[in-house]
Amino acid sequence: MVTHLHVGFKVEDYERWKEGYDASIEQRKAAGEISFQVFRNVDDPNTVTVLSVQESAEQIQAWMDSPELKERQKAAGIIKRGQMLIMEEMDRGTH
Repeated sequence: MVTHLHVGFKVEDYERWKEGYDASIEQRKAAGEISFQVFRNVDDPNTVTVLSVQESAEQIQAWMDSPELKERQKAAGIIKRGQMLIMEEMDRGTH
């Protein structure tokens, strides 16, 4: 079963955060990331949301709780991490 991660951040500067996010690709892949999407709030470009597809809930939870990630987030200028949702996909459709 595919797992999805939805997490929001308030960052000091989007470009600084994105540089750090991009630099973490190998660690994210090792933690089971299959794909990702990054969104910015149109009214506040320093409010960021990441949606990603993960191999398992356990892998992503371990990565999100890791001291390495906490250090990376601090270096990338994350002010606040919002609600984190780890979700299982139950249905999909197109129109």
